[in-house]
Amino acid sequence: MLSTPEPPALADDAYTCQITAKPVGGEYGVHTFGRAITTHLRDLLHADIEAPRYRENRRDERQLPKACTWTCTVAGHTVVITGFEVKLPLLREPEPVYAIHVDDVRVPFEVSTYRDVDWQLARTVWIAVDDLRIAADRQARDAADAPQPGDAPAVTS
Repeated sequence: MLSTPEPPALADDAYTCQITAKPVGGEYGVHTFGRAITTHLRDLLHADIEAPRYRENRRDERQLPKACTWTCTVAGHTVVITGFEVKLPLLREPEPVYAIHVDDVRVPFEVSTYRDVDWQLARTVWIAVDDLRIAADRQARDAADAPQPGDAPAVTS
């Protein structure tokens, strides 16, 4: 069971931008963070992964929850990482938390420490994508091993 709540939805008119593959002077830290996640994924999966697309609620214009997403495609799967804040009892300030969705399915994730969060997120995505690949391979193998209509029954002695 996840103790992190579901992330808030982003507004339809959320600010959107494509993060560049190479650093650009004057860019915000969210660009570096998103680029670091895809760099870790590239190293873990030994595959080319595009830099993510970044979205965030326009909180300066109206009262919206503080939330942002990094979206990218990893091995044919759509990965959405949402960063948002949660007010926890006993804490004065809201805590940053993250939610991961792979193909619209929530992946369990909780930050173990606020150091190397980009690595923790990438590692969790890598495991989720690898689990999907293994499940697909197993399903294909089971389908190939299943008796086909018209096959003779196996003889056992």
